[in-house]
Amino acid sequence: MVAAARPTQAILALFPFLVSGMLPIAVMRAMRERGLDITLGRYRPTAGSLTVDACDDFEADGRLISLSEDSEESGIEKLQLIIEKRNLGLVINFGAPLAYSRISQLKERVPEIRIMDTLYNSGPHFHSFSAYHPCFDGVLVESDDMVRRLSLPGWPTAHKVESGVDLARFRPAGRAVDPVQAPLRVGYLGRMSIEKNPLGFVELAERLHDALPTIQFFMFGEGPMTAQVQARIMSGRAASAIKFAGFADHPTTALAQIDVLVVPSVLDGRPAAVMEANACGVPVIGAPVGGIPELIEEGRNGFLALPRNHERIAALLSGWQADPARFAALRQSARRVAEARFDRNRMMDRYEAVYRAVLARPARPVGICA
Repeated sequence: MVAAARPTQAILALFPFLVSGMLPIAVMRAMRERGLDITLGRYRPTAGSLTVDACDDFEADGRLISLSEDSEESGIEKLQLIIEKRNLGLVINFGAPLAYSRISQLKERVPEIRIMDTLYNSGPHFHSFSAYHPCFDGVLVESDDMVRRLSLPGWPTAHKVESGVDLARFRPAGRAVDPVQAPLRVGYLGRMSIEKNPLGFVELAERLHDALPTIQFFMFGEGPMTAQVQARIMSGRAASAIKFAGFADHPTTALAQIDVLVVPSVLDGRPAAVMEANACGVPVIGAPVGGIPELIEEGRNGFLALPRNHERIAALLSGWQADPARFAALRQSARRVAEARFDRNRMMDRYEAVYRAVLARPARPVGICA
């Protein structure tokens, strides 16, 4: 028997931790502005070396809940109590590993609740989702790559939402509006974690330094590999050419200091860094993994190349240094691509439409989850 719909626009969003700059937090803030009742639940108060977003705006309204002290059983009971007390209609998991083990029991206890997952790539969370997929009413993804991976018989609907950026905030500034300067500055902007491959960037920088010794390299970001990356830079042959700048107060601060962004990921979805860079007039050289090929139009906003393909990347950089006018045209083209394809408002419209559509439908029968 299909469970009755809960007549509510209230959503509980589950996070492992709350990190400054996270897209899902920005989405939840936008959904609040659009009239949805959003409560955040976090399982951990800190995120290692990452900068925490205190989410004071949610806490001030009683919309921030800590789940960090809960045991397995009490955690399920607390989730059930929150759902019933706040008349929630939808629970969304944003990568909280502990939530997966509780999904089936929660669905059994509150069969009318809808549960969604959000998957950005085919990493560990994808495998957790695979194990518990019968319990979900839907899953949000950013790329065609993920839609294909999730299009299996009996699996919940994959809703594609192409992410975007605030084009008013991400605008060309600094080096992107100045005349092209030699030597070019090549940057890395992202989490210092294995899937983002910061060590691959360091190795690429060393090879490029051998071929083009005047090129300068900048690395922005933080994460579990920070100390390892710093040590690798200092022990390498291009230490004098690579500046490790660490956490940037905002991506625009970092992007204003570089000419080209390299995204060397070994696993990725639809990285915001590509769109942010293009919006700031910074072309991107990205690895052809995950949803990155869907973002880059060769010759218009960047190029696709694995970091180990250093000869091709060196040729691109050398050509841009030799022909500043061509590189200036590429910067302008990158911004135009961002204006045409990466508008944050369109992304938020789509998120709202998906959430409201799921809230308007009855939950999947609990028997599917048994």
